[in-house]
Amino acid sequence: MLILEVLLKLKSKQGDITAVFGHAVVEEGKNMYMAMPHGFRKQGKGLKLKKTLYGLCQSPRAFWLYLTEKMNLYGMEQSTVDPCLFIGAKVMCICYVDDLIFWTLDESDINELANQLISAGVSLEQESDAAGCWNVWA
Repeated sequence: MLILEVLLKLKSKQGDITAVFGHAVVEEGKNMYMAMPHGFRKQGKGLKLKKTLYGLCQSPRAFWLYLTEKMNLYGMEQSTVDPCLFIGAKVMCICYVDDLIFWTLDESDINELANQLISAGVSLEQESDAAGCWNVWA
């Protein structure tokens, strides 16, 4: 993608999703419980989770489903060749865990998509361009 960015004169931006696993809700019909934290213990009581947490084996999958749903909501279709690649009418995006890298001809298209994702509840922080993400300098 970095080569395509140079050859096609694409603009790029990197985004980072904060508290990545705190976004996804626990799947309906799947109950998850955890022990109460020290200082809040009551005999025989636990906490039923509404959202996923770091350290749960279900959290990465639940976040991926959450992110895919949000991307599809704004016209970003998941590639059949690479599931980490989302392609829209004007923007392409690659997702790696909680990092998103966007490419387009017009940077305002990236900003528009980012604002839509933020308004949908995705805690997205804008960072540098794609070269900065991979520590590539001119």
